[in-house]
Amino acid sequence: MVPPPPNGLRGDMYSITTTSSGFHRRNSGAWTTTIPSSTSTITCTQSPLTPSTVSPVWKRRRPSTNYRLPVSHDRTSRSRSFFSKYDRRWRWWHVLFALMILLGVIQFIGVFVSSHLLHSKTASIRIALREFPKMPYQHLDEITTTTSLVQGTTVYHVTKEFGVASMGGMGMIVTALAAAQQRSGTVNAAVVMPFYSYIKKKYKVDRVTDLVVDIRDNEGRLVPVEFRVWKMMHVFNPPPPPLEPNITISATTLEDGTTVNNTLVDGVMVNVTYDEALEQYRQQQLEMQVPIPASEQVPVYLIGPGNRKPFNKAFRASKVQNIYSTPRDLPMEWKDQYFTKAAAEFLAHQAAAADETPLFAPTQMASRHVDVIHIHGATNAYTALYMRDFERRNQLGARTPAIVYTMHDYLDELQYSIRYANAARFFNDISDDTDALKPYTRDQRTFMSSLGIDYADVVTFVSRQMAKDIVEGRDDFYLKEFVMDGILRKAEQKRFFGITNGVDYGALDPFSNKVLIQRRAVFSEYALDMLKSHQNTSAAQQDESTAVWHLSTNNKDFVLYAKDQAKKYLIRRKVLSEADLTRPVVLFVGRFQYNKGLETFEEAARHFVDNDMKFVVIGQPNNYPLKWIKALQDKYPDNVVVFSSASQQRRWLTLCRAAADFMYVPSVTESFGLVAAEGLLFGTPVISTGAGGLKEFLIDRPFAMQQQERDIRVMRDRSTNAPIIISREQYNAYLFDVNSPDRSLEEAISDAAYDYQRNKVSKIRREEFLLRMISSAFALGWDRGNQQGPIYDYNRVYQLALADRHIPYLSKHEIDEERVLLRRLHSSNNT
Repeated sequence: MVPPPPNGLRGDMYSITTTSSGFHRRNSGAWTTTIPSSTSTITCTQSPLTPSTVSPVWKRRRPSTNYRLPVSHDRTSRSRSFFSKYDRRWRWWHVLFALMILLGVIQFIGVFVSSHLLHSKTASIRIALREFPKMPYQHLDEITTTTSLVQGTTVYHVTKEFGVASMGGMGMIVTALAAAQQRSGTVNAAVVMPFYSYIKKKYKVDRVTDLVVDIRDNEGRLVPVEFRVWKMMHVFNPPPPPLEPNITISATTLEDGTTVNNTLVDGVMVNVTYDEALEQYRQQQLEMQVPIPASEQVPVYLIGPGNRKPFNKAFRASKVQNIYSTPRDLPMEWKDQYFTKAAAEFLAHQAAAADETPLFAPTQMASRHVDVIHIHGATNAYTALYMRDFERRNQLGARTPAIVYTMHDYLDELQYSIRYANAARFFNDISDDTDALKPYTRDQRTFMSSLGIDYADVVTFVSRQMAKDIVEGRDDFYLKEFVMDGILRKAEQKRFFGITNGVDYGALDPFSNKVLIQRRAVFSEYALDMLKSHQNTSAAQQDESTAVWHLSTNNKDFVLYAKDQAKKYLIRRKVLSEADLTRPVVLFVGRFQYNKGLETFEEAARHFVDNDMKFVVIGQPNNYPLKWIKALQDKYPDNVVVFSSASQQRRWLTLCRAAADFMYVPSVTESFGLVAAEGLLFGTPVISTGAGGLKEFLIDRPFAMQQQERDIRVMRDRSTNAPIIISREQYNAYLFDVNSPDRSLEEAISDAAYDYQRNKVSKIRREEFLLRMISSAFALGWDRGNQQGPIYDYNRVYQLALADRHIPYLSKHEIDEERVLLRRLHSSNNT
């Protein structure tokens, strides 16, 4: 190989002849290389050197002495091809490494999220199962038989639901109880509830007072939160709005060609203009309007939201279905505690207002006081503790209010609890309140029902039979370890009673319901008068074993005529089919949840199909899957129909109640059974388990009913030829036991279908059957005459609670003097 020319060679041309295919040289300066194939001549051309480009000798690089590199060697190209081939193309080890990194990231995220969820999840509460002693139950009748409650006693009901803000049974019961108390005149009822935002669109509200409660911030400092209390008057049966007059204008042309406008009011000509006639008519309507008596209305005090975040968002609800919803930044437990503390602050204000009233104040202002605070439900139970705190600080005036706590349920209420940290935000005194909540706190959860039982003077349950079973140890229920100590303690003190709820007919009354009137399916006044006469006769004779019914000769006076009209209307609206006019219709009404017995629907639907019965299901979705109920409709389209939306319920519920031949109430647990009682009010017998409070008013059919004749005699009035029925039958239900083959669901449905076919033959016997159902519902009223009924039982409870209330020694003479004065005024009014 011929070596390259030296670096210091000067000249314009240097030729080399070689047989190699090429050689390598440095790519510097302006050298060019030409490499032909085979024998080659390499010509190197260099541009002329100028003085400015020639480097000094001492700066010039020494010539390379490495002549062993081949001519084809190129480090740059080899390095570039290596990275292009191996680094820019993904190999299997690259994919494996990326997957390992991805799996590591996913695992880290999973560990972080699961750790956060585990720390935020409520810890499981361990409860030691216990056996409690059995003790005899003593009802109010055995303790006090007479009511010596002073007339004018003021009772404040603390509730989350009332009137137009009623979501479930508790709201309806509290509304009915307040209405019965107002109508009886024995007590003056009032209601304290949240000010839901949609209420101001329906009622006229007036400002009462502005108050302040202290709530702790994140640092534990007390922060004052101001709130306003409003007042509205709730009318139980509001009168219908006045009708607009029928005013018309007619033109008359006289003989001389002039035109005269005539004003006709209801067809009568008047000599005034249209506007004047309208104003005169409205003035006459105002003069004819009768003022609403005090017995038909009740004051409702509304606790408004606070003036600080997040309590300024409390009680926002666009409709009644949203009263238990809450904004994201306001926890439900904070909202509940805010209401209980604000309600207690208002009640303390009302209790002390009598002492602060001027001597010559108006009568209505001077009468403000609080005798009894009636707390409904576990969510409001903390109010009792706040009131005891006011009592300890002597801030309730001379007459300390008595506290009554009513348990409306023994399942959901016992499970209601709040986090201890959330309760601590509303402490007035940390040390005192911590000691007060310690017995009711389990694993950082405070259970409110047991707190309400201990801090109340008297505790009631909404079923007499269930209260007796609880005390005597026959009723076993979930979380009883939380409340049994308090219940047995109250029972031993004779301060725990069961008072079965009454039924308020109200807007549901089939004898005056507006929907039934519009559809010409309202029950007749003749039947109503007959039922009232029977009720008064039974109460006077105290004999309910025999019923005598004097029926009318007019078929439209029969209850069965109204029920058939309702069924025909539903057939025209395609809710029912033509076949349903001559076969029994079974109705279920309630929430779709497990404790309502919906697990029996599959078997019940099969038996309904076997007995040619129509099954109508109306309810709201809950914890029981709606698709399972819909599947029954798809499986038996001719025998099962389901209405699950709120609009469908509002449209068809009343008419379906009127048209139904049987009610289906398969509840596993039931405190009272309002749906069954409402069914009886519409003349509908009940197919039921008879669980809980249902057994107090449901009477089962006789055993082997299909082999027995009906105990009924039919006669005719000699003068009018009207039928007279004498009946000794009393049953109103077909009870079954899921776990008993002797009283199975199949047998209950079969007996009901047999009874329907038997009564279908005779119109008179069917009418007696319907009247007997309604009569058993009338017997469940709040006021049952002769000082009997739930309204008088509650009066006895108030009397016992007031006997236990603490009165300061220096104020006792004031109470005694006031009691004597009230008795004198009452006796003078009677004379």
